[in-house]
Amino acid sequence: MPDFETLVRKYKKRSKDQLVDQVALGLTCAEQITADAGLLADNGVLQDTLDTVGTVLPFAVIAVTEEMQVILGKKNQRTSLTDAAFRMVKTGAALTAGAAAATMAGPVVGLGAAIGTRTFLDRYKSRTLTSVRLKHRVDRLRALNALNKNRLELDGAEPAGEA
Repeated sequence: MPDFETLVRKYKKRSKDQLVDQVALGLTCAEQITADAGLLADNGVLQDTLDTVGTVLPFAVIAVTEEMQVILGKKNQRTSLTDAAFRMVKTGAALTAGAAAATMAGPVVGLGAAIGTRTFLDRYKSRTLTSVRLKHRVDRLRALNALNKNRLELDGAEPAGEA
């Protein structure tokens, strides 16, 4: 089981990944807002380039940051793939929810919906992982309890609390 310092370092690193995702999401939303506000013309090479970059940028940033973690030896390939997949799904869902909300209620609401979607998915993952860890710990305690009872029965002693 990792010590407290290891857990603190792990969660600090995780918050850096969320910051990178938020910046990429913010850039994409800023590009959408400038297009919706009419600051950029709807024709020309600049608009086409920004549309493509704005759509691909968050996913490219995620892929690059996760692969850098593997190259630097901070993650193994399997963990990196799992984390990248979740981050990409989370970003895709946030962009979709943000675009839908921006279409219906405006760009400010769209940005709020995008950030809210990301927060909801983070909380869902955190609670799911907590319940899985709790289940594993309960199973481990039950197994240890059964082993202890077997050991005490072999020694001929009576288990504590069953007098």
